[in-house]
Amino acid sequence: MISTVENIDYLKSIEAIALRLASVEDLRSLIDTVSKIIFEIAPVEYMALYIYDSANNRLKLVSSKGMSLNERKKAEITAMQRHPGRAWAERRLIYIPDEDEESRTFDELFPNGISIKTRLYIPIIRNDECLGTFAISSTKSHLFDDQSIALLSFLTNIAGVIYKNIIDRRELDRINHRMKIANRNFLAQKLHSIGQLAAGIAHELNSPLQYMGDNLAFLNSAYEMMTTFVDSIKQVLESEDVQDKNEIMALISRISMETDIHFFLSEIPPAICQSIEGLDRVSRIVKTMKDFAQSGVKEKSFKNINKSIEDTLLITHNEWKNWAIVTTDLSVELPLIYCQADEINQVLLQIIINSVHAIQDRAHQDKDYKKGNIVITTKLSGESIVIAIEDDGIGIEEHNIQRIFDPFFTTKEAGKGTGQGLAIAHDVVVNKHNGSIKVNSTRFAGTGFTIVLPLSY
Repeated sequence: MISTVENIDYLKSIEAIALRLASVEDLRSLIDTVSKIIFEIAPVEYMALYIYDSANNRLKLVSSKGMSLNERKKAEITAMQRHPGRAWAERRLIYIPDEDEESRTFDELFPNGISIKTRLYIPIIRNDECLGTFAISSTKSHLFDDQSIALLSFLTNIAGVIYKNIIDRRELDRINHRMKIANRNFLAQKLHSIGQLAAGIAHELNSPLQYMGDNLAFLNSAYEMMTTFVDSIKQVLESEDVQDKNEIMALISRISMETDIHFFLSEIPPAICQSIEGLDRVSRIVKTMKDFAQSGVKEKSFKNINKSIEDTLLITHNEWKNWAIVTTDLSVELPLIYCQADEINQVLLQIIINSVHAIQDRAHQDKDYKKGNIVITTKLSGESIVIAIEDDGIGIEEHNIQRIFDPFFTTKEAGKGTGQGLAIAHDVVVNKHNGSIKVNSTRFAGTGFTIVLPLSY
């Protein structure tokens, strides 16, 4: 145990302090270790660690020894006006070996009858940044010599830096945790949206599959009938009993009528074309659904916003086809935009579904309102792409407009909304793409969303 500074080998003491602090991993053990080492160097009664709070321009008392809760509060409130604040502002160590004017004012701050004499205020500096001040005080006078002050300065600066590193690591862990939660919420909302669309998508797939099946059945019948026609013609041509050209033509004509060959020849091409179109539609729906559903790696890529809108309208077709007329005015001058494609798709999906729901809600309340309108436009504005999605649905009540981007806020009935969709849309556009999303709405007149996405960010 270190009893007097004279008995300390200074370099060995520095090494010993560094080794003891190196094993510290949490705040509690850091404060306990620092308190023990300080007391070994000099038996002080009071310690206080102040960390600068830039948001409020104050020194925040984060740890102390020998102070009551009330004393802590008063010390923190007055820290910037006293020596702790001066040591921080001037980035210099302040040593007061005995009573002075400031110590006499402590009676007002700490009315416990104790007279503070020796005080040491050490600025904590990391990479040219003053993190705060470590204050050490005692009722004894002239407690420290130059060597003990040097040791305490080394100790408290190392401790302060370790403290800040632990806090920064905690904050980083919190940020990572929030990002994981945000990613989980994004995926959950995406799957929720796709789940809502599942029945409609199944119907969208079923329609082309059904007429493709009907066309294949027709082509199979046509093949059988054409085979019969060819075999019949072959028999006529190989028959030795039929030699007259007119008789042959008459037989071919009769066979053509019996097999209805002209009907099949006229209907086969459109049946093939229709099947090819159906196959293309199914393929496009499946590909679009795969793009929407996959969680994937959140990497940026160049995206065609117009195609994203068209794809979104495709997979939501069954949702709006009976409720709204969708009109698009998509600028052909739009360049590709560098973005997280799956997240932008989710934003478009969410807003279009919201428009459909708004139109449905108005139709249920307004009997004269038969079918709504959704208008989607894109344009290039400077170095940004502007997407406008407008509907003439029920609109948003004025007192709710400021809350629609809040997490878990929803005006929809239970089971119809999670309150996550627009919050995630706002996060994707504003925080992840440095863009903006604004809304204007009038009750029973409609709602418009305007999304602005910078071409690069």
